[in-house]
Amino acid sequence: MLPDQRSVFPWFPPRRPLPRMGMAVALCGLLTACAGLPRDGQDHEPWRPLAEGHLLPLQAQENGVADLFYELLVGEIAGHQGELQVSIEHYLRAAQRTRNPEVAERATRIALFAGDPAAALPGAERWLALEPENLEARQILAALLVNEGRPEEAATHLLTVLERMEAVEGDGYGLLVNMLSRSQNGDAAIEALALVAEGRGDEAHAYLAVASLALQQDRPLTAVAAAERALTLDGGLREAHVLRARALGHAGDEEASLRAMGDLVARYPGDVDLRITYARLLLQSERYEEARQQFERVARERPGDADLLYTLGLLNIEVEQYEDAQRYLERVLQTGRRAQEARYYLGRIAETTGDRERAIRFYEQVTRGDHRDESVIRAALLRGELGQVARARADLSALRDRLAEPGDRVRVYLAEAGLLRDVRDYEAGMDLLNQSLREYPGNPDLLYSRALMAERLDRIDLVEADLNQILAQDPDNPAALNALGYTLADRTDRHEEAYGYIRRAYAQRPDDAAIIDSMGWVLYRLGRLDEAEVYLRRAHDMMEDGEIASNLAALLWDRGEREEALEILYQALERDPDHARLLRLKERLDP
Repeated sequence: MLPDQRSVFPWFPPRRPLPRMGMAVALCGLLTACAGLPRDGQDHEPWRPLAEGHLLPLQAQENGVADLFYELLVGEIAGHQGELQVSIEHYLRAAQRTRNPEVAERATRIALFAGDPAAALPGAERWLALEPENLEARQILAALLVNEGRPEEAATHLLTVLERMEAVEGDGYGLLVNMLSRSQNGDAAIEALALVAEGRGDEAHAYLAVASLALQQDRPLTAVAAAERALTLDGGLREAHVLRARALGHAGDEEASLRAMGDLVARYPGDVDLRITYARLLLQSERYEEARQQFERVARERPGDADLLYTLGLLNIEVEQYEDAQRYLERVLQTGRRAQEARYYLGRIAETTGDRERAIRFYEQVTRGDHRDESVIRAALLRGELGQVARARADLSALRDRLAEPGDRVRVYLAEAGLLRDVRDYEAGMDLLNQSLREYPGNPDLLYSRALMAERLDRIDLVEADLNQILAQDPDNPAALNALGYTLADRTDRHEEAYGYIRRAYAQRPDDAAIIDSMGWVLYRLGRLDEAEVYLRRAHDMMEDGEIASNLAALLWDRGEREEALEILYQALERDPDHARLLRLKERLDP
């Protein structure tokens, strides 16, 4: 069966018969006023039955009382039953039979709630005709005309709204921009506001409003033109300069955008908000060092601004200025705000600079927020590096027990498996991954992790089975293709088959250092040494990795370039003295 409206929309009014009451009271109650116009970000309020006992004169046209009663009664009953289109039709006819604007208002609102702007339009026109001073009716009608692609008609009403709002609040343009920014017909909305601007003569703020609306409606070139028109009328209008710069960026001219903002900051060096805007544009353009310099100047003006200090902390991490990053994040802690995030990133800094115990202390202080679970995982992995494997596993197990989402639990399983692989407890790692796959059978990330663990245990049969299971789900998975191809090339004599898998992975990711290394290694195993050297050197130039270094050193040794082979081998051992593959190669080449 198809669900009814209540099962899809829980707020939809229950289906129930009209309460028993006298006919006159019921019909008069139908004319009760509706709820107000939706505010920013709100949808239209759900249809709801009218309250009883609010008596209003029907004001029916001559000889039309009976017909009016009928239209209202059927319209309200239809609304009770969820038949909104029927309700709209009868309410619109009722609106034409009475001079009471509340009937037309109710017809309009039911149509808006039903998502039928075409039906709402005649309701709004009737509502405004009966109540020409109602600003809300005029706003709704203007918005509906814009959506219908009738900007000239809408502009007349928008001008009236603007004049009325300026008389009361002073910021009429802001109201119009806010109203029109939600229009589904962006071009008509911009044209309507442009007509309003033309109607107001040479007002810079009018064209600034057009520029703002155009940018919100994703018409950046129109926004640039309108902002420039505003600046010809008032060259000192900073908001227009800023908006023009932002619009240039949205139009794809990043350099022009930053140049315009930089010139403006130089022109008004004391405007802190302007400098923050410029710094954010630099940040969006990934010009981190320049953004950092701008934010640091602002920080001298606002030394206690936690958000600003936090931003500076992250920016300094991005440009690897860890001492400065630590200094800013410690100042964040002093403000008493954003403490959880600051402690997490202080932990990251300590981890990056090699102070594992300090990093653990910071991570343990992250007890809530978005970084809590990540902090537990990172602290556990660091404990594993310090030899505290039992404590690390207990922490990860407790975290996993606390989590309910499968994706979160899988992530913790993978972290613990990685910890066990790093400490070379492959049997325990295999037991854990077997447990995880009983809980989440067929999960590709867990299968891949078990394949890596099985390779350490020389279980090539299981490696192949798990990777093939991934490929059965996702035949073009580049990680699985690469891993299977490399394993077959390295641990079996099925080199042609391995080459086929690696070639498929390389076709998808020709710039992946691990796959480039695999291509070089399988070519080496196939005896194609000239080709292999090209790939292995390229991979070695891209990534400092022990396995890549060992493969290149082995190839060079076999080609007689033994001095270079040993140089590469010992440089790699300097970086990673416990790397098992490098140590095995050293034993073979230089015992």
